[in-house]
Amino acid sequence: MFKILTTFKTVYETKNFTTAAQLLFLSQPTVSVQIKQLEDALGVTLFERNGRQQMTPTKSADLFYQQAQQLLDLWDQDLHALHHQDGQPKTPCRIGASHTTATYLLPTLLKAHRPALETLALDISTLNSSQIVQELTQHKLDFGFIEKPLTEKDLIRSPLQTDQLVLAGRPNEPWLLREQGSGVYHYTMNYVKENNLPLENVMTIKSNAMIIQLLRQGIGQSLVSSAALLDYPEISYRPLSQQYQRQFYLVARKNLPAPIQSFIALLMATPLPIE
Repeated sequence: MFKILTTFKTVYETKNFTTAAQLLFLSQPTVSVQIKQLEDALGVTLFERNGRQQMTPTKSADLFYQQAQQLLDLWDQDLHALHHQDGQPKTPCRIGASHTTATYLLPTLLKAHRPALETLALDISTLNSSQIVQELTQHKLDFGFIEKPLTEKDLIRSPLQTDQLVLAGRPNEPWLLREQGSGVYHYTMNYVKENNLPLENVMTIKSNAMIIQLLRQGIGQSLVSSAALLDYPEISYRPLSQQYQRQFYLVARKNLPAPIQSFIALLMATPLPIE
């Protein structure tokens, strides 16, 4: 049954039998048969077929998706406990951090709560804000740190820390842009529009660290966190208004295991001023 639930989850997220089959290393007919078996067992239609491979989830599928996620989470927790019977099992804890929070917030938070880490098996990913929210809704992460006021149903978003953006680098240099979905990209587009600036010379870079190193070499201009420049006084920058003061958020799934909920409470209670 859990294999069929995994198949349903993958089909729901990809909305394509062939893509789901490839991700699951199954044949496309096997995926189709498993979905049909699940629909027969539940007595509902889960997908409306729009062609040979494409489909649209029904309202029943939307509801069942959340329930299937919870069942698969419980199954993973039980398997983890069974495989660690000889000692005190650590609770798996999957964290997603945006590029800025991964560098300037998360290490300090983890250092402040090292004793709590003894009960958790951390798996930390660096993603942009939109990717973190998407992976939370797909139960691939437990909680994350984002730079945009994004939210989704069944996610809890809490303000964590403010951060001031500045315009770093030299005028007339290429714009160093983060990818779409990044919090900084959102603010950069606002700045460009507000100041009627052309975006004819652009480099898209999916790494804050690389942007900083390019700025150190005198290449490019970019909106960056003021915290990112603390260790690089050689990078010139121009202050921006409070309009470009952003909020970092902690976003978490509901109904997380108690150890993860306790850890989140510790993190939320930790003051973290960015100097």
